Amino acid sequence: MTFSITDSVVKLYREIDLNEGEAIRLFARYAGSTSDGGYSVGVIPAMPGDGDQIHEVSGLTFFFRPDDEWILEEMKLDYDETEDIFYCDLPALA
Repeated sequence: MTFSITDSVVKLYREIDLNEGEAIRLFARYAGSTSDGGYSVGVIPAMPGDGDQIHEVSGLTFFFRPDDEWILEEMKLDYDETEDIFYCDLPALA
């Protein structure tokens, strides 16, 4: 399992108020634009569980459930602070 999250994303997500033991959960969300096949990436604070794919980036923990691996594997997530926009590359949808 590999995915890439830039430091600018980590900086922004540090603003999310996490409770003890919580991390940032990434998940497949059906509701994106048609150029993405209708999918986008959802983000919520949650507790990682057994079998979850966990990835630490600059001291912040991200994870996804096994049933979301098909779309999030090889994902590249970036945030442009100047434009206030996320860039998400999902090779699984190519």
